[in-house]
Amino acid sequence: IVKKHTKPSAANPNGGIIEKEAGIHISNLAVIDPKTGATTRVGRKLNADGKLVRYAKKSGEEIK
Repeated sequence: IVKKHTKPSAANPNGGIIEKEAGIHISNLAVIDPKTGATTRVGRKLNADGKLVRYAKKSGEEIK
């Protein structure tokens, strides 16, 4: 939900601050830790197969 400041008009004679739904950019989302369920930062490391995988920094759990 975002707040939009509007001038008085025919559709909204009082004007003021209106709350409305809006999208959110993907860069503003947080990754959820698969082990704890809390938000976490993401790291990258090589697994046993030599593939680069993402992992949760808080728990060390691999993110699929």
